[in-house]
Amino acid sequence: MADPVSMNEALLLARDQPAQPWHQVSVLIIDGAAPDRELLATLVAQRLVYAPRFRQKLAGGGLQSWVDDRGLNVAGHLRAETLTGSLEQRVATLLATPLERLHPLWDALILDGLPGDCWALAVRAHPALVDGQDNVHLLHELLDEQPTLIEGDPPAWNPVPEQATGLGGLLRHASDPIQALREAAAGLGGLAEHGLRHVSTEAAPRHVAALELDVADLKAIAERGECTVHDVVLALVTAGVRGWQLDSGQPFHDPVALVPLAVDDEGASAMGCQVAPQFIQLPVTTTTAIQRLAALATMTQARIDSDRLVGARDLIDLAGFAPPTLHAVAAGLVSSGRGHEALVVNVPGPSSARWLGEQRVRSLMVFESTVDEQAISVGVSSLAGRVGLAFTANAPVANLTRQVSDELGVLTRELRR
Repeated sequence: MADPVSMNEALLLARDQPAQPWHQVSVLIIDGAAPDRELLATLVAQRLVYAPRFRQKLAGGGLQSWVDDRGLNVAGHLRAETLTGSLEQRVATLLATPLERLHPLWDALILDGLPGDCWALAVRAHPALVDGQDNVHLLHELLDEQPTLIEGDPPAWNPVPEQATGLGGLLRHASDPIQALREAAAGLGGLAEHGLRHVSTEAAPRHVAALELDVADLKAIAERGECTVHDVVLALVTAGVRGWQLDSGQPFHDPVALVPLAVDDEGASAMGCQVAPQFIQLPVTTTTAIQRLAALATMTQARIDSDRLVGARDLIDLAGFAPPTLHAVAAGLVSSGRGHEALVVNVPGPSSARWLGEQRVRSLMVFESTVDEQAISVGVSSLAGRVGLAFTANAPVANLTRQVSDELGVLTRELRR
């Protein structure tokens, strides 16, 4: 039967406007030559059974529901092309291009033409597909802990025919989700009022930048600075935002950032944890790198002292390849709590390698699209000893990565004294 769209899912879907698309792009850099599209489609089809929302689409003239896409063609969700510009430019285009609402809200792009013996898989997915409980990200199930031969047929699937939800009329404006949510809020005691307050339909440019660092370097700074690796990550992000503000001519100020944290949910979800909002004012205007790190360590200490906080080591040990799921759930907190100008999602991943079929995944970057009042979003992911920082902003990011690298160098030098 049809699965009605929840209020939270409806709030997330409303943020995905033609002029301002809202989704995530997870980029895997993978060793070797790009595979045949049909071969990769076979692997995806085999794993979709564990991420069933990725074979469902939105439907319904009344209340929208998730229904099985009876015409699903997995190969149709996969494209292949040769990279002609930079990978960052291609990701920016993917973030600015809406997902097709007539099909499941995801697709994947196989990219060859990268420097070195590697290729990229860029997976676009709407955060509404993922709740971390009944529904996880496709990449959560697609990667393995050891090389795995892609063989055999996908399991049989018998899609359920589309049915009405029995709550017709509540979201009858399928082409105008914001109006639909206003009516939903009025009919349900204003539950969606706060979530709607900051929804924006204005077009916003997408500028992206990314860099990779060694986890060992961040751990060394954390040990000498008597803080956590999370604090060091936030300090590097703050340096990037600081340089970005100066370079783009924006007012120099300390922006409020949504920094989601994993908390214990007593095993109620597929991930073994929940993701809760935390709001921090990034100390952009603080003068020195050491002072910025100290300020952040002080601000995060209250959460660290909480017995509900799930530590990085426990997150790394979650079943499956959890970072994409955690990133999607964290992005879904955009409608909770206070307004914010920045989003920082830091998800530690496994320290050992992961494999797509028989090919080793070299790194993971998750680009979080900006939405509503957000001016900059940062996805932080680690895999096999490397941490990737992926920035998306509404103004050019020409020197942002250099600012982050410089901050890392300053912290390393200062804390060695």
